[in-house]
Formats: sequence, structure tokens, C-alpha cells
Amino acid sequence: MINSSIGYIICESDISPKVTNISNAKINGKLVAEGILQTADERNRNGRYYAEEELFPQLTAPRTLELLRAGYLRAEMGHPLSKDLQRQSMIDDTKTCARFLKLWTVGKDIWATFTATNNVNGEAFNADLAEGCLPAWSLRALGTIEKTRRGMEVRNLRLITWDQVIYPSHPGAYTQRIISESTIMNESTSIDISEKNDMVGEAMIIPITDNNIISFIQSESSNLKFVRECFDFAYDSISVNENGTKVLLTTKAGETIAINMESYVHNELMHYADEYAKFRNF
Repeated sequence: MINSSIGYIICESDISPKVTNISNAKINGKLVAEGILQTADERNRNGRYYAEEELFPQLTAPRTLELLRAGYLRAEMGHPLSKDLQRQSMIDDTKTCARFLKLWTVGKDIWATFTATNNVNGEAFNADLAEGCLPAWSLRALGTIEKTRRGMEVRNLRLITWDQVIYPSHPGAYTQRIISESTIMNESTSIDISEKNDMVGEAMIIPITDNNIISFIQSESSNLKFVRECFDFAYDSISVNENGTKVLLTTKAGETIAINMESYVHNELMHYADEYAKFRNF
């Protein structure tokens, strides 16, 4: 059951790509291409919906701009298989295959210019482009999921990156074309918002319940502190209930004690996850 009040690690992908003719223009020995990363305001193949007001602001978030300008907003070859928050919230450069040079929007589509990285994965990525392959893209992010009339809507989004995958959750999220040397040389690394596994063949949705998050709840929840200080009992485990409103303590005797979670604790969880992701990339 999807919990609308708890944060999730979200890795979008799905289980016959479109065919497009690609030419073999080269820049410094490596191809430079552009394509669609994701589409806002549509229900994807995994049944999730990303509203424009949630998705587009992440393109100009401080972390995104910093990584883009430094040349380290990069795609890994496939989503990480680990369910660990630390691994999911970092970009492992030993596993990257492409780096993004520019981001912009056209209507509801997020576009990117990209080229291969300087490693073995990048060599394979570049070779695939040269042979006419069309790499696809898949979002990796943190967020909450709420069931609405539009589907399982992702909110409180925190972008990590887009990874290169075989079959994307958004049907249009493919490389579209190679661009010319004159085009790329006349454009700076930038972003432009226009006005107008668990992982093979399916998306990974991972509740954020690792020790860092539990420690955060233990340190920030006044209600939890009050119960622990006023009542003499030992508990074996701590968790959060399905709708994210209570902290559950399981005692050594097998009993469960439910403690109301303050709304500010939940609100801070996503801010905490965002900061955690930001610092783990460096």
C-alpha cells in the first residue's frame, strides 16, 4: 500500500522504443545529443503523475544548477539497485554514462542536451549513439505519493538525476537527435524554463525508513520524547504507521504503542532528505 504521508525514493522505469534516424556528427570525438527526459502532467506507465508545478521548479533548484554548472549532473547506467537512502540520493560517478549540458522545457516536456562521460560506461554510451541507438531516460528522486483523481501523484519532489534505462516510464523519454558542433559550441551549459533491482522492467518505490530517518524522528518528535521520558519501558523497534500519522513502538513483550506524530516532523522529513541528498553528492 502506498503511504501518502511518508517519503519515498522513486526510480521511474518500465518494461519498443521509437525509431528515429540519427546522424554521426561528432564533438571532440564524442557525440552530443538531445532528447526528452520526462513529461509533466501525464500519467506514466507506472500509474504516477508528476504535476508541472512539482517537476519544473526542480530544474532551477540550487542543487540542480550547481551540479549542471560544474558538469556533474550526470546519468548512471541504470538506476541503483540498492534500497539504501545514501546510495539512492547520490550520483556515483564510477557508474555514470552521460552528463547533462543543458536543460530546458518545451510545453510539458523536459529536454536535455547531453554527451558521454569519460569512463568505460561513457564509451559504451557514445558507441550506442554512433550506431543509431536511442538511449531512454528515467527519473530518480525523493518525494511523497498521494492518491488523487489524476492517479498516484508525486509531491514534495526532490530531484536526484535522470538515469539512462532501456524502457522508460514516459513513452516519449528518448534521445531524439544528434546536434551539430556549431549548435553546442554556441550554447553555454545552462538551463532554460520556457514559458511556451528490483529495477529490470519496473519502477522502484522505496519507503524512506533507514536509520538516519528513524534517528531524525527520535530527535525531533516532542511527543515521542515525552512518552519515553514519562513511561519506563523498553522497545525493540520503531516504525511509522501506514498513513504516516503515528510512530509505532514495539515492546519486548510484543505490544505496540502508537504515538501521534507532529505535522512539523513530517514536513521536516522531506527537507532533511533534500539536504541529505545534496551533501552526499560531494
